[in-house]
Amino acid sequence: MALKKTYCHNHADRPAIGVCVITGQAICEECSTRYEGVNYSHEGLRILQARRNARNTIRWWPDRTVLIAGILLTPLWMILIYFGLQTLMFSMGLWSG
Repeated sequence: MALKKTYCHNHADRPAIGVCVITGQAICEECSTRYEGVNYSHEGLRILQARRNARNTIRWWPDRTVLIAGILLTPLWMILIYFGLQTLMFSMGLWSG
């Protein structure tokens, strides 16, 4: 069984040496970049970088919401703790009120 010769997606006159794992396009030696043991085309590397940037982007809204809620609820928690301790001390006879 003979293998069909594949040519580069960008250079029709050059034989392909591999396939980009992201785009699936056949690429020649000039268009290929080996990164972490895998072949990537230039477009595939851009897509990979965009995916990693999107994954590493900090999502501020949930963090900010928790921070704001914590700041706003702090006085409430302090009041509840104060009255809870007061009730506990009153029931133990340590608070004459």
